[in-house]
Amino acid sequence: MTMQQRMEPSPAAVLIAVAVLALVLTVAFGPLGFVIGLALFALMFVGSKKHTADQIVPTRTRSRLRRLSTAGRVAIAGEAHHQDAIAEVARHSPTLDDAVPVTAVLVPEPAGRHDLAAVRVDLLRGDGSAVTVGYLRGDLAAEYQPLLLELAERGEVGSCPARVLGGRRPYTVHLHLGAPRLLLLDHESLGTALTLPAEHQVAVVGEPSHQYVLHRVVNGRTPVHVIAELRDSRIAKGSHIGERTLEVLLEGESIGQLGYATGLRYCDTAQEWRTRTGRVLCEAVITNEGTRGLQANLLLPR
Repeated sequence: MTMQQRMEPSPAAVLIAVAVLALVLTVAFGPLGFVIGLALFALMFVGSKKHTADQIVPTRTRSRLRRLSTAGRVAIAGEAHHQDAIAEVARHSPTLDDAVPVTAVLVPEPAGRHDLAAVRVDLLRGDGSAVTVGYLRGDLAAEYQPLLLELAERGEVGSCPARVLGGRRPYTVHLHLGAPRLLLLDHESLGTALTLPAEHQVAVVGEPSHQYVLHRVVNGRTPVHVIAELRDSRIAKGSHIGERTLEVLLEGESIGQLGYATGLRYCDTAQEWRTRTGRVLCEAVITNEGTRGLQANLLLPR
């Protein structure tokens, strides 16, 4: 039994009972009883349908979850119709004063009643079931749905981190979801490891000396979405030589460093993340900048 199930008669049982009552009234009072019984039956039928619609109905996610790019922020639509479901997922957090971290799954609905390009947004509960909390907005859904259908054909469903906002109702949900062009790039390289929140792009300096590593990683394809590791380092040259910074590694090999000011900004953040998770991993996108060669941009917290 899930947390949403309640010990109460099912709608079908109620309708059967009312139908029997209508039959009794018809036998006892003739046509008038039939009319009264029919009215009761209609009222109970409408009430049971409304009650069923208002219930939180969890579904199990049988598809394999595929982590998607988190390099973006997307608001969803329709949360007003799913406040109970959002509250059910978010209430396990000790406080709702700040954003509550949750996991969202994106389910394409090409046969939707109102929109053939619809993408449903579900939130995962602790027991593995999912509850619907809204939909991607129409213009976004049309861009994301074809890519999500590619995953569905492989028995996979896209997932991404999300945040529930609102210490009291109404709740809103924001997805940490990359742009469509990044959505399906190199899924396998992302894995399931915890990465720093991907909120904006930060350039890496020193790539010209490490182009061979970048070329091996991209293998002729750009842009490529990968996971990079950050390690404590010292600036090797320039006016800030010897100062703290962070070295950037791909597949265990250096591709450059963060600049002085940027490194100083993120050194403490990296240390805190390393204490929590053991390694400092972040998302990165490698692009081909023509005569400038391959460029790596990290996706880091603001």
